Amino acid sequence: MLGRQPDVATQGEAALKSYEYYLTAYKKDFIPNAKGKVKPKYARKIEESIRYYYNQGIIVNYGIHVYNERNYERAIDAFETHTAIPDLEMIKNSKNPIIKDSIYNQIKYYTAACASIIEDNQKAAAIYEEIKDKGYEGNRIHQFLYDIYSREKDTVNFVRTLKEGHEKYPEEQFFLGNLINYLIFNGKVDEGLAYLDEAIKNNPNNAEYYYVKGSVMEVLDKLDDAVTFFDKALSINPNLSAAWGRKGAIIMKTAMKMEENAANIKDPQLYNKEKANADAKFKEALPLFEKAVELNPEDIDNLKLLRGLYYRFKDTEKYEEINERINAL
Repeated sequence: MLGRQPDVATQGEAALKSYEYYLTAYKKDFIPNAKGKVKPKYARKIEESIRYYYNQGIIVNYGIHVYNERNYERAIDAFETHTAIPDLEMIKNSKNPIIKDSIYNQIKYYTAACASIIEDNQKAAAIYEEIKDKGYEGNRIHQFLYDIYSREKDTVNFVRTLKEGHEKYPEEQFFLGNLINYLIFNGKVDEGLAYLDEAIKNNPNNAEYYYVKGSVMEVLDKLDDAVTFFDKALSINPNLSAAWGRKGAIIMKTAMKMEENAANIKDPQLYNKEKANADAKFKEALPLFEKAVELNPEDIDNLKLLRGLYYRFKDTEKYEEINERINAL
């Protein structure tokens, strides 16, 4: 149709092709003539055309188009072409260089995301490392870097990333939790606890840190200490659902041991007494799981444990209600 504007795909493909021609032509335009003089004829026009591609977002919009079509390799081509423009000598050394703003970093971010999707971990990590401190999604980028380095079994870099992430985003439990887990489960218990204690010392009102320490104590089978730290976390933040759930799980674990011990008692009177004590301990866990599920209705682990307690105490109505919620997730 006459007057119809080219669509994003057609315009983008044409721009990518012409971009390469422009770069080649630009170099040739500076080749000395027969007299050894350099007299560029097209350099300014080429620069204007490339600036137009950048300012109008022609190539990057094409990248978004193919990204939405899940053509991630082609999206990378487009995004990398767009973000290379500010570093071209004709642009960088001009009187009007292009400033790398937040949009630039956002495009870099999605370039790395595409690379990660196609499992080009080396490219993804390199880009994330480049932009991690540029003010765009820094928290998430550090988490992505940890994930990449973990998949690549690059221990040095994933530990470094966790430490950096924890330092820059101390409120984010992800970094400290994964760092402590790594240290604890790799025989570096003292180092892990020292790191955690330092974090608690510097941030004594951070409930998440006490929760993490409680979790470590639970792993080390120091259950009384674990409950103490979960209680401390809840005293600071009573809406911390995970702490309610872990405290409930410890009480359940204690109740199960009591029940096992009761099963080995041959005296009926003593058995009944110990069995009643075990049942009472199980009941202690019930309101803790109810609170955890109230605060986080989609926590499947706590929902299943709560369902088990309702089944144990023959509360059919509540059992069915929780069972329906689990099945709906």
